[in-house]
Amino acid sequence: MIGLRAMRGLTILALAASLALWLAAGGVWFAQRPWFEFRRIELHGDVRHLSPAAVRAAVTGHLAGNYFTMRLDSARRAFETLPWVADVSVRRIWPNRLSVTLAQHHALGQWDDGRLVSDRGLLFVANPAEAEAEGALVDFSGPPQFAAQAVSHWREFAGALAPLHLSVVEVQVSDRASWSLNAAPDLHVELGRDEPPGRLQERLAAIASAMPLVVARLDGPATRIDARYSNGFAAARSP
Repeated sequence: MIGLRAMRGLTILALAASLALWLAAGGVWFAQRPWFEFRRIELHGDVRHLSPAAVRAAVTGHLAGNYFTMRLDSARRAFETLPWVADVSVRRIWPNRLSVTLAQHHALGQWDDGRLVSDRGLLFVANPAEAEAEGALVDFSGPPQFAAQAVSHWREFAGALAPLHLSVVEVQVSDRASWSLNAAPDLHVELGRDEPPGRLQERLAAIASAMPLVVARLDGPATRIDARYSNGFAAARSP
């Protein structure tokens, strides 16, 4: 026979369970009220390449749920599909707003497959004309897996040749990781492989320091340099 104290305990447990279920049902009902449906999406950050129409097209059908139920990771992925977008941060603002902070790629150049190259060495798809409106793009060519190295080497090449008033406008890399560059106004340089690491910088430093002598020997600036030799480089001038 169940004692009176035990029966009271069971009754309290049953009431507690009923209350918990009632609160849970009430919570679900409350969370589904239309007050919490998102009324506005606020965009922050670098949005100069994004039009309202492009944003709407990218997120339509992908932002499911309300303040309580939306999965922020899914929302973030929807915004990441937009051209130019590099990073996305999404957060809820009580009771019915979504705040989205965007960071865009900064285009440095264009790969030979048509994609743009960011200053972080990332390849992305966007309109090259929009990038060119902010300045001339560096041309890159070669296997796409070298994109990050290509941007890093471009910085090294540009720094080494700037004192000679040469601007690196193209970087090329072969399947065997052999590097070359074109610099304005009129210079092509074959650099070879970066083995051991830092070898390319050494070769460019040697070219830069010897350039006055090269100009004197050729009676004018060189237009082609082959620095793939172990003990120096060859220079020539177009007629």
